[in-house]
Amino acid sequence: MLNKVTSEYENKINIYKVNIDKEQEISSLFNVRGIPFMVMISKSGDISVNVGGMDAGTLEYYLEGLLQKK
Repeated sequence: MLNKVTSEYENKINIYKVNIDKEQEISSLFNVRGIPFMVMISKSGDISVNVGGMDAGTLEYYLEGLLQKK
């Protein structure tokens, strides 16, 4: 789902995919217990964690909310 939505946000949001099996330090930093797992960090440093799949509309809702945070 992320691949379908990200093109709209290319120049607005930095999006990174992490292989949690290979990047265990990052996995433990965010306390990842299952996948899919998404961490959104606003410019102000606010962290929002989402666990589980979501449809395109829900993902866009969260990304738009992230853009609105300062």
